[in-house]
Amino acid sequence: MHWIDAVANELLKRGGKQVIASGISISGHVHIGHSNDVFIADAVRRAAEGLGLEAEAVWCADDYDPMRRIPWPLNEGELAERYKQYLGFPYANIPSPDPDYRDFVDYFSRPFIESLKDFGIKVRVHSGAKAYREGRMAELIRKALENSEVIRSILNQYRDRPLPEGWLPVDAICENCGRISTTRAISWHGDYVRYRCEGAEYVAGCGHEGEADYTSGGAKLTWRVEWPARWKLLGVTCEPFGKDHAVRGGSYDTGKLIAEKVFDYEAPYPVPYEWVSMKGKKLSSSKGVVFTLKQWLEIAEPEILRYFIFRSKPMKAKEFDPGLPLLDLIEEYDMVESAYYSKTSEEGKREEQQRRIYELSQVERVSETPIRRISYRFAAVLAQVTNDEKKILEVLTSKKMLINPSQLEIKLALRRMQLARNWVMQYAPEHLRFKVLERMPAEGAQQLNSKQKQGLRQLADDLAQKEFTPVELHNHVYAVAEMTGQKPNELFRAIYLVLLGRDSGPRVGNFISALDRDFVILRFREASL
Repeated sequence: MHWIDAVANELLKRGGKQVIASGISISGHVHIGHSNDVFIADAVRRAAEGLGLEAEAVWCADDYDPMRRIPWPLNEGELAERYKQYLGFPYANIPSPDPDYRDFVDYFSRPFIESLKDFGIKVRVHSGAKAYREGRMAELIRKALENSEVIRSILNQYRDRPLPEGWLPVDAICENCGRISTTRAISWHGDYVRYRCEGAEYVAGCGHEGEADYTSGGAKLTWRVEWPARWKLLGVTCEPFGKDHAVRGGSYDTGKLIAEKVFDYEAPYPVPYEWVSMKGKKLSSSKGVVFTLKQWLEIAEPEILRYFIFRSKPMKAKEFDPGLPLLDLIEEYDMVESAYYSKTSEEGKREEQQRRIYELSQVERVSETPIRRISYRFAAVLAQVTNDEKKILEVLTSKKMLINPSQLEIKLALRRMQLARNWVMQYAPEHLRFKVLERMPAEGAQQLNSKQKQGLRQLADDLAQKEFTPVELHNHVYAVAEMTGQKPNELFRAIYLVLLGRDSGPRVGNFISALDRDFVILRFREASL
């Protein structure tokens, strides 16, 4: 059983309507690392509905949190000076650097939210700032203030430095300077919290003392109290979250206790997950180590990202690299897709698991018609040879990569061609980028020895007699190298020299197959003279 289905089965035991929450603090660009929780939440929703449960997925924007550091790209040049004044402000109260967006939160979150539909994600968006300003958190704040000693006792169980007597679980927005991270709540009465603006590690306070109306957005709960309060507000029954919240004494442990003892609410079923890293670095919105959903859609199908998330257990480390490792990921997905439509009666647990992973990877329902895709690696080569759709389809059909293709297969092939073209321009290593020389360089031919020339002559003769698929051609080059008494890399070098004027290039079978056959034959024969 896939772990998504195991979670759904736990929710079935709980019964009733299921609300699966996810969310992040809007500290900068929302990247694919943030996709973990919202993708998981939506997948659990699908699985729960498949078991007959009423279910909803919610994505929570923690947009009333304070800006602790200026995120990329606002931390560069003139913008850095401009946004320094907003350190400690709630994100929702910070202006956008672009007039096309309402505010800071809209600027950083809208591209992510708008991209979700392309990945088949259906969620209701919940704004923390809006909930506070509309007074929907008021009763929960009052409940927390009334039980501040209970909350302090719970939190102090896990703190090295205990919270002092008189501590209150709220942060007020300073009416004088506009900051929320610099204030300390002193007391409260009725709908108001009295505070003093004292400062934070990263920004000074203004010293102002005043009162904030917590029923209209003048104050918010501290994170460890806000989280369980939100569970109560939204009726959350399940929530995926980063592994840092799942450590002993972490936000989930304390939240569970606060939910039960203060808000009289059963904590949601937890689904902790490991972080996504990119090229060995942890993705970070504020530090500019990002790769967004929009960027993903420029180079790969949305199903591939879903596969990346659901192919392994949530606590397994996931490393993403948009370079060559992306091609390995796409190849892996293509193999799983091909196997899905080649189902046999003798399937074991592994095959069943792979089938379920494929189903979870789909943006919509699984296609009843078998899907056949062209090789992404080949597309990355062919995209550098021609942009002409007619020529592309001629090459794909002649190389038997498309056989009596349906309109869907043609659409998928042309789409992958464009994705591969974008990948080559943005992320391909230099040795995979090329431009075929119109004329054979004289120095190229002079560098060839007799065995290399013999190999090129043999390849020209064989290409003239038979149409090879890219894989067949790649293997045939090895055979010709052995036949002519040379190492394969010597013949590879000869091929690249006479076509590109350099020692290396793309995978040879894909490379030669993407070129005009008559052109290649002529060039090889010319080089073998």
